[in-house]
Amino acid sequence: MPLKNERNVRHLLRRTEFIDRQSRVDELMALASFEAIVDNILDVPANPPSVVFQNTGEDDNWRRGQELAHFWFDRMANDSPKPMQEKMALFWHGHLVSEIGKVGSAVLMREQIDLYRANGLGNLRNMVKAMSIQVAMLRYLDNNRNEADSPNQNFARELMELFLLEVGNYTEADVEAATAAWTGHSDNWETDEYVWLDDLPKQHWTPIYHDSSVKQFLGQTINNTPDPRLHGDETIDVILGNGVVPAGASNVHNRGRPTRLVAAEFLSRKLWVDFANQTPPAAVIAAMRDALVAADFDVRPWVRTMLLRDEFYADEVLTGLVRSPIDWIASLLYAFNLPSEDVTPTWLLGNTGQEILRPPNVSGWKINGYYVNASAMEARARIAQGFAWAAHRDYWSEGGYLQFRHGQLTRDELTDASPWPDYIPTMTNEQVVDNMASLMEVALTPSSRQQLIDHAAASSRWDRNYLVFLILLAPELHVA
Repeated sequence: MPLKNERNVRHLLRRTEFIDRQSRVDELMALASFEAIVDNILDVPANPPSVVFQNTGEDDNWRRGQELAHFWFDRMANDSPKPMQEKMALFWHGHLVSEIGKVGSAVLMREQIDLYRANGLGNLRNMVKAMSIQVAMLRYLDNNRNEADSPNQNFARELMELFLLEVGNYTEADVEAATAAWTGHSDNWETDEYVWLDDLPKQHWTPIYHDSSVKQFLGQTINNTPDPRLHGDETIDVILGNGVVPAGASNVHNRGRPTRLVAAEFLSRKLWVDFANQTPPAAVIAAMRDALVAADFDVRPWVRTMLLRDEFYADEVLTGLVRSPIDWIASLLYAFNLPSEDVTPTWLLGNTGQEILRPPNVSGWKINGYYVNASAMEARARIAQGFAWAAHRDYWSEGGYLQFRHGQLTRDELTDASPWPDYIPTMTNEQVVDNMASLMEVALTPSSRQQLIDHAAASSRWDRNYLVFLILLAPELHVA
């Protein structure tokens, strides 16, 4: 069991709530046990609010996409009482992937993100079934074009390969059987709806497009349910239930194993890599697998198991994860207490390697070293510059100041408040650096702090206001 100390609580908060907010550290440290701390983090609202679009014209879909992105950033950084809800939604958004460009509708993306926000710690089986017939997913993986006479394997294949089971644990015959089970679903491009009712002008379950013949899938018989609209759901039930990795699967080590165990291990590795580091310990994955299966694929006990493992708090995990660009933006919004719409340059996020609502492909975003390259770091520097400028909005006015989350530093304090010819600085370089970091709630290492102080000493006092930009580029802000 992890020790209940500030080091572990801060690490836990950075990985689950984006930022180790001092108010949350104090709140959690007052609880009786580390189990209580983890349970508090996982106790998220049942019905989180959703963005209400202000741009309602037919030609305003791009603007709605921006509204959705800014709303979600604000929930991560400042507006949610339990940001783990948004962290899990972001995890599922990068795993059960759709992308707004192909989906073509911010309204549909809102529907999918809201599903992940409301159910990200609920039952995985139910969430995947709901996601599968959302129009965003029907369009993104072309299942709206999957018909008995013209099968499209995209969704059925990715459901196994990337979403639930991992490549190598099924055969092409299983792909064909799953594709047949998912035939007949469609959508309405005029209304963006998926409708099951027998209202023919709007009906998007189309029986004549469905292959209802009985199939063999992962060792089980499917297409048995009396309601053919649920045949696709049977594939999910088999994968997470009584399926077996077939003898012809390319992953020889898993042949004959229950697919529910293989799926639980695959998902556990994905969760660990996203929240911890890139080297998941075998014992941890086994424990997470067992927790997920024992809970019948309820997510909360699974995540709780991971967060209560001693390995999650090891030194190599503490320093083993580069902050993703989305995570980093959330930390900057918090440091300055700013709404995303005022300062987040979403157009620059693509250059960082992670653009919200736009995963690069169905496999989602990569992590760690993927975000450390010249192009990505240059984009981060430009974003940091924008945040620094926002802090300077009133700096050059009379009585000017820099604005941070927890207060201000005036221009006189940073330059000098004494009359000519004395020009005695009100603050030392050490005080300037310490005050900026404190007002932003940024914890600098002694090395970074000293380098910033040395830079200030070698510069004009008139340039000390630019230390805010350098703090935003300090390594501490780019490691989760």
